Amino acid sequence: MNKKVKVLVFPCGAENATEIYQALRYSIHVEIFGASSMDDHGRYTFENYVGGLPNIKEPGFQAEFEALITRLKIDMVFATHDSVMEYLSEKTQIMDFFLVNGAPETTAVARKKSATYQMFAARAWSPKVFPNPDAVDVWPAVIKPDCGQGGQDVQVVHDLAEASMAFAKMASPVLMEYLPGDEVTVDCFTDRKGRLVWIGARTRERVRAGISMRSSLLPLDARIEGIARDINATLKFRGPWFFQLKQDRGGCWKLLEFSCRVAGTMVAQRAKGVNLPLMAVHDYLERDVKALANRWVEMVDRRIVTKAEMEFRYETVFVDLDETLVIDWFAVPTVLAFIYQSIAARKKLVLITRHAKNVAETLSRARISLNLFDEIIHITDGSSKALYVVPDAIFIDNHFPERYEVMEKCNVPVFDVDAIEFFLR
Repeated sequence: MNKKVKVLVFPCGAENATEIYQALRYSIHVEIFGASSMDDHGRYTFENYVGGLPNIKEPGFQAEFEALITRLKIDMVFATHDSVMEYLSEKTQIMDFFLVNGAPETTAVARKKSATYQMFAARAWSPKVFPNPDAVDVWPAVIKPDCGQGGQDVQVVHDLAEASMAFAKMASPVLMEYLPGDEVTVDCFTDRKGRLVWIGARTRERVRAGISMRSSLLPLDARIEGIARDINATLKFRGPWFFQLKQDRGGCWKLLEFSCRVAGTMVAQRAKGVNLPLMAVHDYLERDVKALANRWVEMVDRRIVTKAEMEFRYETVFVDLDETLVIDWFAVPTVLAFIYQSIAARKKLVLITRHAKNVAETLSRARISLNLFDEIIHITDGSSKALYVVPDAIFIDNHFPERYEVMEKCNVPVFDVDAIEFFLR
């Protein structure tokens, strides 16, 4: 295939947007773009980033989004928020792009808990829903917003008075039975022929702001598989989707919600070898896909990653050798990654060192090629490194006195080894 598929992720600042980017960034089949309506983390993740779009509720959104699709010649769009998914599902024919899992009826049902529970009311795995607090037969119960996500504003209410107060305060509340048991998320993939290609259940062991930070990958339970196949047979899907289950007082699985978008912790499936966003690209290309799961991966654990913005234009990177590029005869991975990133950005690379031994031999022992560097400055006379650093440069060195002197004399950004991770994409 000569032409790459142009993929837009919108909005591109959330955790699931980052997962789509990581899943597709190295694919030879994809050119990936990110866009957002607000200034968010997407600008630090996506090399091809477009900011400042209107909110989908603003009158000018459709015209600007359509212009963006046309200008970038976008083929397919991953919507990363349920409201955006529902909105765009109604516009795909007008704007002429493929929306991953964008069947209008399915996105409309997914967006509202009330529509979801009504759709599956006859199933044994659908939770009991009450029209008002007076109808609750067992306490406690749960009140949640009809159009919520990520567990936001979900309340456990313990009696009629508490439920009546919460019910009155919440816009479009859904009142349902309390489910005290275990909770799982089930990641799925449906291809263009409606076949359920992948079903992968995972735990939610440590959750922050609705995001699962630790997940164990579970063997496929027949009951969970049955629910997945039932949902898939009832609604139209094409691409990655997921649903969440929780056990009731008797240990039976009950549906909390389902969504047509990629989940942030779908990264657990990718760690297992099942790249659901990339499968969506191949399915778009009319290719049959299958999952190749690595059975030895059993758990993922996540953390917050910090990126920094540097308001300084530079063309040259000066990097020290000892305890900076090499520590205990081994290359420092983050520094080496930054060097390769800088090469890709067409920066000049200069190794500047007071190394007491043969520089070429030390680099060779650490398995670092001399060809990485455009220039090697080996200082043997005790002179200051500041004499060599040019104005449009940054300087990386583990030694504080060296960094201090370069900062004072050259007025350029200086970094210790620990700071380099903030600038890796």
